[in-house]
Amino acid sequence: MEIDVKLKNLRVHLRRNLKNIIDDVINSNVSRNQGNIKFEKEICVFCATTSNLTKEHVIPRWVFENCTKKFFTTNMNGIEQTYNKTTIPVCADCNNNLLANIENEINSILTNTNLADSFYSLEQIQNIIRWLEIIEYKFQLLEFRRTFKKAKSSEFIEFLKDIPLAIMREEIEFSPEKAITQLRNAQKRVTIKSKVKNINSLVIFKTKNKNFHFFHNINDFIFIELPKFQVALFYFYSRTFENIEQAKDEATKIIAEVYN
Repeated sequence: MEIDVKLKNLRVHLRRNLKNIIDDVINSNVSRNQGNIKFEKEICVFCATTSNLTKEHVIPRWVFENCTKKFFTTNMNGIEQTYNKTTIPVCADCNNNLLANIENEINSILTNTNLADSFYSLEQIQNIIRWLEIIEYKFQLLEFRRTFKKAKSSEFIEFLKDIPLAIMREEIEFSPEKAITQLRNAQKRVTIKSKVKNINSLVIFKTKNKNFHFFHNINDFIFIELPKFQVALFYFYSRTFENIEQAKDEATKIIAEVYN
């Protein structure tokens, strides 16, 4: 299948350029002396080329239904950012050839499966997981590119103004090394072909909600509710479960906490 070729090519590109991409993140976004050593050009976060770069949406436009007003909030400082402006640099080939085809495949899977009378195949579930892991990788890169900024209703410390949000997390003890390790882990997930051992980490809910919902916790989980397809996806990035019921119970608890 063509989608298998696209996924393989993406994995190969990323595998070949893991170190170059990490080095770019460290030099361009982590060092406090960025002005002296920052690379002159952006690089593609999948193949590391500096040519023909485009803006790749971290969350694809079709997911948030092309609404330019929908936004998410960063819990470190309360800053709002619209999905439409949430992008990272990706070359035209990786964007329009590889990622676009992968997203089209996911859109097709969701469109052509009616959960009332059928379910996804094992390979389709693996492709959904692969897609969600690509989103996580993009999100981690985004958090390195976004710096701590003052929100109108929050306290601001001048010293923190150029520190990436990826580092400003209590769960990693504000450690640049731990943030980079998590980024490497996200890269590794994308480069692994088989997702069979992660099958129980994906919980698929049928939903009749009419509004798009989304929340995400770096290196932990993601929740996307897609009213167009009457489906919600909850995926645990770094946790595995003995059975789907365990994952469903844990996902349900987290959803209740977030929305209550």
